[in-house]
Amino acid sequence: MLQEVNSMDDKKFEAAIQEEKREYFRRWRKNNPDKVKKQNENYWRKRAMKRLEAETKDKAASAE
Repeated sequence: MLQEVNSMDDKKFEAAIQEEKREYFRRWRKNNPDKVKKQNENYWRKRAMKRLEAETKDKAASAE
């Protein structure tokens, strides 16, 4: 029974931790829009590069 209570407390604690993290990052993104924009640009640039590399490998493999 004590373990069940601890388990519920742990779940509530984990939920509180997640909410604190969400709130922190919401504030951070609101206060740093230039950094968010740069991070998003870098993410999509890397993703596009991976896609192009994969397409190039596929074309090279099918040409052989």
